[in-house]
Amino acid sequence: MLGSARKGYSTMGELTAIGFKPGSSPLHRLDPRTKQLVLMALSVTTLWADVPFLVVNSMVMMVLFHSAHLHARRLFLEIRYFLFFLFFVFVVRAVSFSDQMFPVITPNEAAEALTVCWRLLLIVFMGVLLMSTTRTADIRAALIWGMKPLPFVNERMAATMVGLVVRFLPLILFQANEIGDAMRARGIERRRNPLIRLIKFTTTLFRRVFLRADELVDTMQARCYSEHRTLPELSFSRNDIIAIGVGILVLLSAC
Repeated sequence: MLGSARKGYSTMGELTAIGFKPGSSPLHRLDPRTKQLVLMALSVTTLWADVPFLVVNSMVMMVLFHSAHLHARRLFLEIRYFLFFLFFVFVVRAVSFSDQMFPVITPNEAAEALTVCWRLLLIVFMGVLLMSTTRTADIRAALIWGMKPLPFVNERMAATMVGLVVRFLPLILFQANEIGDAMRARGIERRRNPLIRLIKFTTTLFRRVFLRADELVDTMQARCYSEHRTLPELSFSRNDIIAIGVGILVLLSAC
């Protein structure tokens, strides 16, 4: 049983591009607090910045993905449903209707819609970089450090919830791939109604996710899980100062 479980987790690591990948890249060696602070600053700026900032940010993302040895092709495959959502956003923002109710796309509206989709895609890429180069325990420790000064907030509970989300996202993607392969093997594509296929897929996926969540709760209770666990030691280094400086330079390109 233990061998099959290890095999399943190994397969999940091979099939999913989202999740922690051990490595020794400069991004891996950064303090998680530095990565989270820079990520939040860049994400907020990305929501309103113009094209020059998006170009600079995109170039930085390409360099970081290459240094962390992350495959862009697999990542696009994993977020294909989000790409469909971006296509829907583009259509909603770019397409207007004339007096005769014909769909019309103007260059200005199309450029604005592309910019919005570009911003959202960059934010997703930054989140993937954080998840792929930072252990869940380190993310939790950095969140506890950042939320500790906030009043009326149980920082350990909030950090645990975020850590569980980070842990579950690769599992959900793996379950989605597994369900999709099983449904195609059973001839689901013969059903012409896409709504029926979507309903069967989503109901099966949610059922498996909730079952795995129940198993995780039972496991945590059986092992006497407590929020007051020993946190990993976090320390800033010279690389963090350099990373913060690079982040500030990227932010300045939005001015």
